[in-house]
Amino acid sequence: MITHTTTTGWLNLDAWSETYIAAHWLVTNELPAHEYQSEIHHGPLSQMVLIAAHQLIEIMFFQCVRVIIDGNPKRFPNIESKYQNTSFKKALEEWPEIITGTKFNLTQEPLKSADHLRVRRNATVHKSSALTSIEMARSALFSAVEASKAISEHFRGEAAFKYNSVLHKYPLKQEQWFSQVRLINEAT
Repeated sequence: MITHTTTTGWLNLDAWSETYIAAHWLVTNELPAHEYQSEIHHGPLSQMVLIAAHQLIEIMFFQCVRVIIDGNPKRFPNIESKYQNTSFKKALEEWPEIITGTKFNLTQEPLKSADHLRVRRNATVHKSSALTSIEMARSALFSAVEASKAISEHFRGEAAFKYNSVLHKYPLKQEQWFSQVRLINEAT
């Protein structure tokens, strides 16, 4: 008589899932629940989560584009020739319409938050070392996951998002959209 069953399995990890798991760990295990509980190292760790969150969006976008152009040789020569050196902003605004016939709606969630996150990530990395709060970090990660799902669905269909098992194992609470979160003034 069987009284107990056990199943084992592996998560298939790649750049998106590993980045998500690391950012998830910081949000759930390292960052405190409230801003008033934070210590000096939580600010830079929040910046790291924000940067990783944006990276999730870029990984998903370029992963989807790569699959499509690899599966359709010579159909998108303009994208293929610019793939390595294009700006993410330009690709986000132009390539979805070229590939699918439909632009991304960057005025509606979750892509609105993805675009806000892109701007803040650039300010954090390139421009002014923009500060990040714990609330911003959590919002960035939540928004990036939702944007990744939307990007995958836009390019490859409803069932194309392949990271549901990762999200199930490492669940994330719903947070405020990044486009609505209160930003910390930039560092001077």
